[in-house]
Formats: sequence, structure tokens, C-alpha cells
Amino acid sequence: MRRTKEEAAATREQILDAALRVFSRKGYSAATLQDVAAEAGLTRGAVYWHFKGKVELYSALVGERFARANEVLAEALSPRYSPLESIERLLTRSLEYLEEDPEYRAVLSISLFKTELTPELEPGFQQKIASMRRLVDAVADLVRKGIAAGEIDRATDPRAAALAAVSLVNGATALHLMDPKVLESRAAVRRMVATFVRGLRR
Repeated sequence: MRRTKEEAAATREQILDAALRVFSRKGYSAATLQDVAAEAGLTRGAVYWHFKGKVELYSALVGERFARANEVLAEALSPRYSPLESIERLLTRSLEYLEEDPEYRAVLSISLFKTELTPELEPGFQQKIASMRRLVDAVADLVRKGIAAGEIDRATDPRAAALAAVSLVNGATALHLMDPKVLESRAAVRRMVATFVRGLRR
């Protein structure tokens, strides 16, 4: 039984890897489950055994690859860092991780540039919006704590700063995916983030 479960898990991962390649080449709308099955070297029935349809497959791929990144980024918010340090680490790691995990980078590229928003994907899009709002709230809270701790200029508007921080990451991510030479080194990432952080510092 254990071997069967392990084999099923391995097959599921094989399908997800194949879906990543197919969606990267064809985009979400043009890709079919038959394409994914052929890419994985499996039957379409094998794909349906693990996923009810293309929406579920796409959602699993995006959700699980993003979850890995979220684990890495959560470390930046550790209580052992000061509020301003947490903001700096969160921004830096968000951009550095693009280079560290090619699958995460590929999924970001698919979701930003190769996925047409259709009614069937609307629930997932709403989840993405909710996640982004939580991130803005979390950064705004860090800014408030940084002001209270004397690290951040008291004239700083917490929500405006949070929106600027999240926009910096999203914009730099999009630029990097379009042209990897924009942020060609970790030093370039850290210089950009340090410039932003200097604007917050008291």
C-alpha cells in the first residue's frame, strides 16, 4: 500500500512537471489535458485520475509552486528581525528567490503573461487578490511597528509605504521575467531594495 501511495504521488508530480512545461509553451487557454498527458508519457485517463480537469491541474500547479516560495518568504518575517529589517529581507528574498527556483519563475511567467482570465479561473484570481491584500496589510503593520520603534520616519504613511513596497516587488518581478538582465545579480537587487529602505529610515 505504501509503495502504491508513493507511486501515485510520483505520478502526480510527473503530471505537474509536464503541465508546467506545456503551459509555459502554449499558455493556459491553448493547452489541453491531452497535451499534458503526452508530455508526461501517460494516458489522459491517468491525468484525470489525479485532476478533475484543466482548472484543477492549473490551480494545483500554481498553488503548490507558490507555497514553496511562501515558506521561504515567511522566514523574512521572523520576530528575531526588527520591523525595518523584516521589510528589507522580505523585498530582497522575494526577488532573489526568482533566481533560486526556476519552477517558481516559470509559474510566475505563466500566471502573468500566459493566462487569460476566464470565468473558470475567477475564483483563483480572487484568492490572489486576497493574498495580495494580506501582504499589503502585513507590510503596513511592519511600518507601524517600525515607526513605534523609532526605526522609520514618523511622517511615513504605513499603507502608502506598504503599497510602494509591494509594487516595487511586483514591478521588478515583471521586468525581470521580461528581461532577466534588468536584475542580473543579487547585488543589483540589494542596491534597489536598499534605496527604497533608505527612504523609510528615520
